[in-house]
Parts: sequence; C-alpha cells; structure tokens
Amino acid sequence: MSSNRQLMKDAITSSDTITGTGKGGRLNPEQAKKFISYMTDNTAFLKDTRLEQMNAPEKQLDFLLIGSRLIRKATEATSPSELASANITRKELRSVKVRLAADITTEFSEDNIEGQSGRDKIAHDLAQQFGNDLADLMLNGDTAATGDDVSFLTIGDGIIKQAKTSADTHRVKITNTDYKGTIFPEMLKLMPNKFKNDRQNMRFYCSGTVADAYVLSVTNRETSLGDDTLTTGRFDKFLGIKVFPVEYMPDDVIILTHKDNLVAGVQRDMKVYSQFNQRKDLTEYTMYMRLDPGKIVWDDALVIAYPF
Repeated sequence: MSSNRQLMKDAITSSDTITGTGKGGRLNPEQAKKFISYMTDNTAFLKDTRLEQMNAPEKQLDFLLIGSRLIRKATEATSPSELASANITRKELRSVKVRLAADITTEFSEDNIEGQSGRDKIAHDLAQQFGNDLADLMLNGDTAATGDDVSFLTIGDGIIKQAKTSADTHRVKITNTDYKGTIFPEMLKLMPNKFKNDRQNMRFYCSGTVADAYVLSVTNRETSLGDDTLTTGRFDKFLGIKVFPVEYMPDDVIILTHKDNLVAGVQRDMKVYSQFNQRKDLTEYTMYMRLDPGKIVWDDALVIAYPF
C-alpha cells in the first residue's frame, strides 16, 4: 500500500491517480481518507476530539443517554410498569464549501532543503494547514464576527460561541487567575454528576498561557510531583481530568467536557488542483473541501468559563 506521503504527493501533483482533467481533480476514497488522517495526526486538538467523515453535505447524529437505576424487580407473567428513562438528542452536521489557495515558487521546489521530497513536503504542509484552520474554526468560528479575518471566522459558528449562547450549557465567570483553587473547582462543581464518571476522557481545554499558569501553581507544592512538573513541563491533571492546552483557545476561555462531546464534520468529496503560472514562475495549488466546523453533542455535558 502506498505511504501517506506518496498518496498526498499523487493527489496534488499528478493527474494519473485522480479522476478529472488537467493537473488534479477529485481525490479518490483512499486519498481522501489519507488526507483526513494527515489533518488529524498533525493537529492535537482534532486528534483528541471527534472528526466525523461525511458522505453527503448533511449527516444526522443521534445520541442516546440512559438514565440511572434501570433494573427493577421482575414479576413472572407481568409486564413492567415503567420503562427505563432515555434521552435522545439529535445534532445535524451541515458542511459548507471552503477553499485553501497557496502559491509555491519554482525556486522553493528546486532549491529547498527537502530536495526531491519537496513536493511531498508541500502536500504534507497543505494538509496540516487545513487541519490547523479547522481546529481554529472549530473553536473560534462566529457567523456574526466583524473586523480581522472575518471571511475565515464567518464560515460557521464554533464551539465557544455555541457554548456561550446555549441555554443548556453551564457557565463560570472568570474573575481571577486562580485556576487550581477557584476556576477549575467551580467548573467541575457545575458539571452534572452523570457526566463525571469517565474522568480519563474528560478535558479542561484551555490556552497554553492558562496551562502554564496552572503548572506553575502546582509546582508551588513542596512535593516530588511539583518538582517533576516544573522539570518536565508536563501538564498535570486536576482531580483526574487532563489539562489540555490548545493553540487556538483564547486566554480568557476554558472548556470542561468529555473529549467525544465535541465533533466536527469533513465531507470526503475533496478536490485538489495545481497550475503552473509561467509569468510568476510559481505553481498555484488550490484545494476545495466541504466541512462543518463543529457541534456540541450534549450541551448539558459542557461547562465554559469566561468573563461575562
């Protein structure tokens, strides 16, 4: 089987392995799968959360939450008088068309330190940039945004906006930077008990600045754990929940939830084209994809902290 790098190289630089005419076209299913794998493997936040592959512009996601204390005493020849409580929530992923355009000079292709693997490097970097942008959009997208990067941010509403505007999420007001003693405990207190059992897969998603501040607060303890944290830079857990720094998270926003409670959608119908511009002596790469920036699965299972 072809390597990831070779598949991406074929997808971008060859018309032989892609349906369509000219330099590029629609990625075949294997190429699309590898492209998505490239995106997630090189973007920590996407790799930690859920990325749904879509076969059409819309995809229904149905989720079932079973209530507690389901078993009852059984009486022979008697139907149960009550049924188990179950909550079903439906979220819909709706993809929108996006484009990434990049110009690569001939000098770079010929002279870069990657040598003959330069085109592989281009393929890898374009896939990684798509992943980085999707992670950024998944958090910060806002269809009502104005000002800088408005054409990017208005692609769709991200998790932060959804969490702030939902009637079912939980909110903690940030008034200080005492993450260990105040903010994290308050957030965990607001999380409903039914969602607290799987702490191994729960996350405090925050910026690197917040994560660093929390680590420094842990090192104030005169213990071997504090010394180890300061030496290794490892992000310690808070009451069994991982503190997860995300590059694109604002410094004044923290999200507590299960990692599978955040989902983005990527449609596998992708197109990649390349065209050499003789006058400018560069190659124009253009990639098209359809995606849904992200959804919160269970709003009740998310706590957001921010100034308000």
